[in-house]
Formats: sequence, structure tokens, C-alpha cells
Amino acid sequence: MHRMLARNGGIWLVVLVALALRLVLWAQPLHQPANDEREYLAVAHDLLEGRGWSFYLHYHWLRAPLYPLFLAGSLWLGRSSLHLAALPNILLSTATVLLISWFTMLVQERGNQPVAAEGTTATGQRTAAPWLASWLAALLLTLATFASLFMSETLFTFLFLASLVLLLRWKQQTETRNPHRGWSLLALAGVAYGLATLTRSVTVGFLPAVVLWITVGTWGRGDAWLPFIRRAAWNSAVFVACVALTIAPWTLRNCRTYDRCILVETGLSYNLWAFSEPREDPDEIFRTLEGIPNPATRADEATRRGLARLREDPSILLRKLWPNWVALWRVKPIEDRFLLSNYYADPPPLVFLGALLLDDALSLVIAAAGIIGIGYALTRRSTAPVLAALLPALWVGYLVVTTLLTHGEGRYRHFLFPVLIPYAAVGLLATARRPDGVGRWHIPNLRGIAGPDWWKPLFLLINTAFLGLVLFTALRSYPWEWAAHGAARSLYRLAGDAALALGSASVAEVAYQQAYAAQKTADGQLLLGDLYQQQGRLDLAEQAYRAGWQRSKRYLAASARLGNLLRAQGRNDKAREAFKGYFVAEQEVTDWSWSHLDPPPVTWVDVGDGLDFGYVGGVYHAEQQQGANARWTDGKGVIRCGGQTVAPITNRRCLRSVWRPPTPTRKRSRPTSAPEDRGGRENNVSRCNLNQRGASCNCSPHLRTVRDLSLKSAALRLSRPMDDASACCWTGCGSQGVFAALNPRPMLTATRETPLSALLRRSDAREYQRQEPPTAARSQQ
Repeated sequence: MHRMLARNGGIWLVVLVALALRLVLWAQPLHQPANDEREYLAVAHDLLEGRGWSFYLHYHWLRAPLYPLFLAGSLWLGRSSLHLAALPNILLSTATVLLISWFTMLVQERGNQPVAAEGTTATGQRTAAPWLASWLAALLLTLATFASLFMSETLFTFLFLASLVLLLRWKQQTETRNPHRGWSLLALAGVAYGLATLTRSVTVGFLPAVVLWITVGTWGRGDAWLPFIRRAAWNSAVFVACVALTIAPWTLRNCRTYDRCILVETGLSYNLWAFSEPREDPDEIFRTLEGIPNPATRADEATRRGLARLREDPSILLRKLWPNWVALWRVKPIEDRFLLSNYYADPPPLVFLGALLLDDALSLVIAAAGIIGIGYALTRRSTAPVLAALLPALWVGYLVVTTLLTHGEGRYRHFLFPVLIPYAAVGLLATARRPDGVGRWHIPNLRGIAGPDWWKPLFLLINTAFLGLVLFTALRSYPWEWAAHGAARSLYRLAGDAALALGSASVAEVAYQQAYAAQKTADGQLLLGDLYQQQGRLDLAEQAYRAGWQRSKRYLAASARLGNLLRAQGRNDKAREAFKGYFVAEQEVTDWSWSHLDPPPVTWVDVGDGLDFGYVGGVYHAEQQQGANARWTDGKGVIRCGGQTVAPITNRRCLRSVWRPPTPTRKRSRPTSAPEDRGGRENNVSRCNLNQRGASCNCSPHLRTVRDLSLKSAALRLSRPMDDASACCWTGCGSQGVFAALNPRPMLTATRETPLSALLRRSDAREYQRQEPPTAARSQQ
């Protein structure tokens, strides 16, 4: 690899571009987890909190373990921040660009490089292919987007591609050096392959094909049969043993835990039942499987039901082929296509337009050129390029067949790109080479194909048919209307944003109306509502917000914006109703409102009364604590009181009184009133600082009483109830509100189930009572 980088230093520029693109996508507001992300995040949090793999005791399958472990480590490094936890994935995705360049270089050095013109050097061609492949990998938005998703595709791609690169490097070394050496590269390839299998078990069925490739690759010219068999057996044994030893700890753990051995995961059993036209609906399948506590027994039940359905109607397998084929190659707007804070939202205009070019169009070019490149390499007269292309060709065929027989999704193309991109680059350069120095295109012809005469047209027919079927499926199933309307909406919105930035609100209004007419989405109405609200046209703003909410009832951005408007008008009952949304979790409304709403400045906030959305962040859902509205902090609680105006501390106050909780030597205490106005001279009394950054409460785990706590104008970092005994709970900050916190570590035992004595109470409380932390706080950690 160092030789490739030395010969082509421009690849480092491509790597930097790849990293920059991934960071630009990552820098958007944190996307809403969807699909498998929810499962991976739940398991990762369980691992961090010491609950192990308990999630899978009542889930419908057992997942491969490596990515949840990787995600748990990322969350630990990012201090539980989901945004920061994506950075290790982004680094892996960027490193994959380098691996693809290295893979392309190895393919060329195996004899598949384009031929230079007579009298010229081929060095430029040798360096051009890795450079082009790295650009394709860097700009393909499928790879760049998945880098910020909490899904296993990026980790699997890196590990599987590393295994292929090491295998090709082994074959190269056995040809250029001692053929008896190179077993260390095989061992490393086996470890990488085993780790990829622990990420996604799809590689288990592909292992025999890899062993066959190693056996064929062991053969050398002039070899006698007996030495060849010994070397082939040794090489295959080294690779398989390393794969097995890598997987073995997880398999043995499953054998001991479930009294039955599960090699990696049980997803195939679930797919066998769920995607074989079952008579049961998905909810019934989930209930049945989740009611079986043992994953091994659960997998047996799913396998039994699936096989029974196939025996009853074997034609199901045939009926699955075409829908799964279409699902593999079609472009479908799905939840993980864009990084959105809510999946009812519109993608940013530049992201949408970029996806049409760098995702849809580029992926089709890579698929077509990659198929042509692999097919051409397989028919070369030299065995070196044939053997190099055989492994990617087997992988493409294996993945396609597996998808057709089980379950198809568009994101499974992600596993094809790493092997198609190198051959797409080589194929494009081979097709576009100019052997006579004149700018004409050269298309490889049948004379370059090895084999008898009858095989040449047959190969051309097979390759053309497969390529034509892929192109036909992708183009016929492409959502052309969606793309056209989305492109028009994006262009109009860009025009409106530019007009608004230049101060022309009337032009922006027209552009936003045209954007909504091009594609009627909830965000189209919300843009108009925001514009009307800025202009003070509140009636029109309310109409726009309601229209957006009506178009997407579950879109919390619409309901929360409407609630924010109604709250500012003093229509509190209507505002509470809007903030509730329509089957939207209150936790989502709380988190989204803190990040996106700009509520009007207030002098006090009644925490938990249904109108505090946008004023509190880093808290759990509202509940009742001894008759008072309250919220538990999640460890980073923040309260915003002052908005954007500077308010003197002496005449504005969030907290009117404080409660001193008991210490180990004091069983009860009376509330201590905070002074109304002492010019800030009173020390050790909790107070609310109102300034341009808002207000926040700070609870130190090293202080013993509430009088030692202070309110600061920086973000609050509190500990979650189950993680730190110093956790706090807030209640209303009005004239009746109080803030109380306790460091009860001397009162705690060693068990994690010990009640945490940290709560807020109203100022008329007379006695401190220890309480359990709320259930939601435990379930959402």
C-alpha cells in the first residue's frame, strides 16, 4: 500500500475530500434513528450499563455481536453523545476509501491494467485506476451517508474488504516470492473475515467459495500433485482456523448461555418465516417469537414455521425471485437514505440534488461499469486477472442469489459496491483508452476473450443479458416523478432561502409557495409559517402550521411549531394540545423542541406543566412528584429562561425558594427562602442567572447541601439517576417552585437498585421522603 501512496500522492487529497463530505453530512442536526438503528442503540446502552445481551432474551432474533460492541465503545468514547458516537464510523468509512484504492492497485498488478499506447508508458494508467476508484468511493453518497448511521454496514464493509485485500496480497506474494510463504497474510485475512462474520453472518455461506479460491490460488506452474495438495490443505486450514478461532468465543458463549449452540445469529430463521408468505401478520410473528425467551428455541420455531409454509407451497420460492431482485436494484426513498432529524421532514435542497447525482446516477454507473469490468477480467487469456476477478464475481453471485431466496432490500447493494468500484474504475479506463493517441473510444472486442470460439459469443450474451437486466430493473423502477418534484422543490427552496437572506421577504414567499406547489410536503407549509411569523402575520402562520400538521399528523415539527405560536399568544390550552402531537412520544417532543424551537423570553418556567417545551433540555418526560409537576434530568439538564435578552439577576428569578434535603445526621429540614433582592450579595443560595445564553442549574456531586449549589449561565451536566447518586429532579420554577438536590452517597448501598434520593419538592413540603427514580428514566438510559 505504501508503494501505491508513494506513486499516487493525489489519493490523500481524495481521502481528505471523502472525510470532508462525511463530516458535512454528519454536521447536520442529529438524525432520527430508524430501522435497525433502534435495536443497535438499545443493545449498546445495555452493554454500557452492565445488562449484557439481555435485549435479545425477548427480541425476535439474536443479532451478531461485533457492531453493538463497536457502537458501545463509540458511545463510551463520545460520553453517551449520539452525535460524537458516529465519528469512529466516519473514520472507518474514510479508511475504506484507501482500502478500495489498494484493492484496485492489486487488481491491476494481477495483469488487468489497461494497455498503454505503443511507445508510451503505462505508469499513468496504473496510477489512474486507483485514483479513479478512490474518487468513486469518496463521492458515492451511499457510503458517505451510512458513515453517520448507527448500522453495521460500514464496519462490515471495512472488515470484509480488508479480508479480500489481504487474500489478493497473499496471492501476489506467493507468485513474486517463495510460494511456501505468505501464511501470515492468510491468517490476518482469516481474522478479518471472522470479524466481518461477527458483524453480519452473511459471509458464513460464502466461506466454501473462499476456500475454493485459496485452493485454486495455491496452484503454480509445474507443481506436482502431492506438493500442491499439501500446500492447498495447509493454506486453507490456516485461513479456516483463523476464521473459526475468531468466531469461537461468541459461539461458545451462546452454547453455554442458551444450552444450544448458535454459530453467530438467528436472523436467517426469522427471514425464513417472515418472508415466505406467512399466514400470520408481522405483529403476530413478533408476539410469537418474543414470547420465547431462549433465542435457540425461538430460531427453531421460526425455522419450523417457515419450512412448513414452503412445504405447503413450494412455489413461494419462485414468487420471491422477481420482487427480491427488484428490491435489490431499485432506488427507493427510505428512512436511512438521508440524515434527517425527523423522517417526515424534507431533505435539505443541496443534499437532495446531490443525491440524485452522487447516489442514484453514480451507483448505476458503478454497477454497470463494475459488471462489465469483472466480466472482461474473467475472460482474459492470462490466469492472473481471472483469479483476481473470480473472488469478487463469486461474491456478487452469492449475494444476489442469497437475496433472491431470502429477503431483498435496496441497502444490500452496499455490500456490492466495495468489489464493483475497483472493476468499475478499471473497466472505465479500459473502455476509454486511446491506443493510437487519437481521442477515439476503444471497446474491448471478442478477440481479447480467452477460450474456444463458441464460448466468446456465449459469454458476450450472458454478460450483456445480466447487465441489461440490472439496467432495466433500475431504470424501470426508478421513482422518476418523485425525483422531478423533489428537484423542483429543492430549487425553489434554494431561491427562497437566497431571497430571504438578501432581505426580500416577498420574493421568498413566492418561491416557498412554488416549492410547495411542486411537491406538497409538510415542510413546505412550515417554511411559509416561519416566514409569516417573522413578519407578524400570525393568523397566516397558524394556518400554515395547521396545514403542515394536517398533511403529516405524526410530524412533531409541525405540531411543536404550532404549540410554540399558540403559547406565545397566551392560548395555553390550545398550545398544550398542539404540543402533545398525534401519537408522538413526549420525549421526542422535549428533545426536538430544545434543539429547534426559539421560544419567547420568560421570567419563569413551570417545569412539566405541558408548556415548558423549548425551555428545558436534557430531561425525561414530565411526571408528578408529590403533587408537583417535575422532570428528571438525563445528566445534561438545561433550563432556558431569559431568551435573548439580558435580565438583571436582582429582579428576575426562576427559583423563589429552596429545600434543604436531609443529610445522614439531619432527618428533616424546613424550606429556606431565597432573598428577593440582595444585589447578588447573598452567597451559597441557588439563583437563576438570565442572560443571552439562558439559564441552567448546576448540581455538583461533591456538595452536601442545596445551599452549596449555584445556578450558572452554562449548560448543566447532571448525572442520570441510575448512574450517579447526585442526580437532580426539577419542578416548576414559578412562585411555588423549588429546586432541591441531595448527594446521598453515604446513604446508598452497593446495589444498583438502591433508591436515589434526589428530587424536587414544592415549597410547602414538610418532610423529605426517599423515592424511586422514574421508570422512564431507567428505560431510556
